[in-house]
Amino acid sequence: MRSTKMPHSTPDWTDRNSSEELIGDKPFLHRLLTAQVSELGWDTLTSLVVEAWIRLGGATAALLLSPTGAEDMQIDCCRATEGQAPHLSRITLAQPFAVLLNQGDIIEAIAETGLIGGLHVQVLLWPDLAAAMIVQFPEVIEPSQHALQETLVTNCRQLLSRATDRAILIPRADLLEAMAEFAAGAGHEINNPLGSILGQTQLLLKSEQSTDRKQAFETIGAQAWRIRDMIGNAMLFARPPQPQKQLLNLVDVVQQTLQPFDKAAADAAIEIRFATTANEIEILADRSQMSTLIAQLVRNGIEAIRGADRGGGVSVTLRDDLPQTVELSVVDNGPGLLSDEVRRHLFNPFFSGRSAGRGLGFGLCLAWQIVRIHGGLILHDTPAEGGAAFHVAIPRQA
Repeated sequence: MRSTKMPHSTPDWTDRNSSEELIGDKPFLHRLLTAQVSELGWDTLTSLVVEAWIRLGGATAALLLSPTGAEDMQIDCCRATEGQAPHLSRITLAQPFAVLLNQGDIIEAIAETGLIGGLHVQVLLWPDLAAAMIVQFPEVIEPSQHALQETLVTNCRQLLSRATDRAILIPRADLLEAMAEFAAGAGHEINNPLGSILGQTQLLLKSEQSTDRKQAFETIGAQAWRIRDMIGNAMLFARPPQPQKQLLNLVDVVQQTLQPFDKAAADAAIEIRFATTANEIEILADRSQMSTLIAQLVRNGIEAIRGADRGGGVSVTLRDDLPQTVELSVVDNGPGLLSDEVRRHLFNPFFSGRSAGRGLGFGLCLAWQIVRIHGGLILHDTPAEGGAAFHVAIPRQA
């Protein structure tokens, strides 16, 4: 368990002369436009983004804060230098990823670095990108730059969402929203003929005398119900009910949610462990949805270990280190996510990294949806010792 004081470390500095070294020595605007239509890595894009705020946005300093793990943050920094090209640097800090949900926590996280501070500082929270932008401006800003700054906010977000090699997996909100729209429309269209199939199957079962034909009708009915469950899950993902928030003790919710898993986990030689930094961690949230979130992440870990035909463990940890945020981590020591294909589609509906027929692939996308509607952030990383880890940060008073 962590201390209630936020950890700090001596910054690990890396100076960069310019992002030009990353995508050639072309003029900056050429490089920025090229990035709009090219497949580039996260570090290249973050360098371009912070440099854009100096060259185009009139800022004196620009930082991009993003996690490299649940406990470590990367800061890409660009500072204006008189008569010279902007100076780029990159540092790493020991800070929890949950700082990305609160402006005050972000300011505290970077305060001791000396990179930025004082007046005219703007903080842009981008939880869906697992990033935050911090920009400092001079006392006087040219009027023409105000409109350009609004455009920069949009363009920077779009650029960062195109990163091809993000070390930490986060769901693409735009893609999942498109899938949600499709699921909502398709669900209504499919449910009508499906209801007829189920109704006719029930009528045939009542009048059928042949055992073989009864078994055939039962199989049809069972598969039709399976389709209905799948459509129900799709529509739940597409149009989740609005959270009925109440003040609750998340420790109690976790303990109650874990109880039904005890027997199945023990039968599979899987140990479920729970640790918390406090006996009472209050949060304003929907109790049922929080329980569903926890259950989906724990079930995912259990099935990953069971699918490897071996025993293991799933660790659930609650943390209240930050005053405005609660963290939940679910870590298993299963085989982990070894395939890039699985990593890319991990939060997508209908996608399952397990063998065919084992689940409908809805657990993680439902978890993402619950976190999203509570104003939180979910990310995946791979522990050094292997397995898979899912980390959730949710505002206490979202």
